[in-house]
Amino acid sequence: MKQHDYYFWKKFFSLKEIKDLNKIAKLHPVLNFKDSPASAEAKNGLKNLNNVTAVRWEHVKKNLKDLNDKVVITNQERYKFSIDDNLDTDNVLFNVYKKGSFYEWHKDGSNNPYYDYKFTVLINSSEKKYKGGSFQIFTTGGEYTAPEFNSVGDVIMFKSDIVHRVLPVEEGTRNSISFFVAGNKFV
Repeated sequence: MKQHDYYFWKKFFSLKEIKDLNKIAKLHPVLNFKDSPASAEAKNGLKNLNNVTAVRWEHVKKNLKDLNDKVVITNQERYKFSIDDNLDTDNVLFNVYKKGSFYEWHKDGSNNPYYDYKFTVLINSSEKKYKGGSFQIFTTGGEYTAPEFNSVGDVIMFKSDIVHRVLPVEEGTRNSISFFVAGNKFV
C-alpha cells in the first residue's frame, strides 16, 4: 500500500518469522563485516547504532522470498526500474538501536561504478516493544513520521535516494533488517 513516498505492508511477518530471521543473523554473520554508513552532514555524527550485523542473502532468501516478490511486483507496477536479482553474496543488514541510538538524515547509495541502489527495504524485527526510534522520511511536505513501521513484522519500501532517518530510541531496543535492491546506474 502506498503512503507518501513509500510503500508499506503491516505485519507482513509474524513474530515467529521474525524470530527465525533474527536467529539466522546469529548463526550466519559475515565475518569481518565493516559497516559503511550512508553519507550526510550531521553535526553530532551521522549515526549512533549499537550493532550492525551482515548476513549473506543466501541464508535469508527463503525467508524473504515473498517480500522480495512484493518488491519486484511493486517496481513493475509503479516504477519500471531496471533492477537486478539479489545475489547470494549480497549483504542483508541486521541493525540494533538501544536507548539513545539514532541514525540522522541520509540517503542510501552505493559506491559501485556500475549500479545504484534503487530501493531500500526495511523490516521491523523488534521482538519486544520499545519507545522512540520512529522512522521518518523527508517528502515534499517536509519531515513525515511513518506510523506503519512501529510493530513487529512491519515492512516499508522506498526509493533509496529519499532522505530518511531514525529518531533516538527512548526505551528498550529497536531492531530492523534492511536490504537494498540494485540496478543499472541512472544515466
